[in-house]
Amino acid sequence: MANLSRNLIANALGIALMFLSATIVAQEAIDIALMKTLPINLDAESSEFDRKKNKLFFRNLTIKQGLLSIMADEATATRLDFENMRWEFSGTVIIENADTIANCDYADILFREHRIRSAVMQGQPVNFTQLRIDEERKTEGRANQMEYDVDAGIIKLTGDSWLSDGANEVSGNRISYDLNREFIIADADDDGQVSMKIIPPDSSLSKIEDQINP
Repeated sequence: MANLSRNLIANALGIALMFLSATIVAQEAIDIALMKTLPINLDAESSEFDRKKNKLFFRNLTIKQGLLSIMADEATATRLDFENMRWEFSGTVIIENADTIANCDYADILFREHRIRSAVMQGQPVNFTQLRIDEERKTEGRANQMEYDVDAGIIKLTGDSWLSDGANEVSGNRISYDLNREFIIADADDDGQVSMKIIPPDSSLSKIEDQINP
């Protein structure tokens, strides 16, 4: 009887996890389909076209599509097109998507089918923050370079990488972070090491302080 109960519980948990995964995938598909229908708004302080280099130049530019926005001191593109085009942003670059914000010095961003598909960011360092209002905490990361796959919701940190979810810290040469599932994958650095720091909750810290200072 006990084995039967355990099997029933295990099956129920398995079904629940499958349903949750299917719900997340379905919601992501809806979000991507919706993005295709949203207009892309571009505002800039100034713009010019260099015929010799066949490039458009923008200064103090902002691009918005739904909850996703890009702000940069400067931007260049070979033409005003978002169907299949790479744009380069430099200076102070800020990329914001819903609850995630990234800051960098340079970004190479791919637009395809009138929406942002990916971004390669470089800086000293590149920083990103994901706010989780429901949990009243945030995830923060920094690295020399970050690759942001918008559709997959994954940020790959490379070079002197560090990531913290407010409770734990991970550092290494390469770290991948799934923004939707809040899942971390860390690769070893050049010395073959992955460093982790587990931070105790505030209640545990208070107990330690009480023991140190009775």
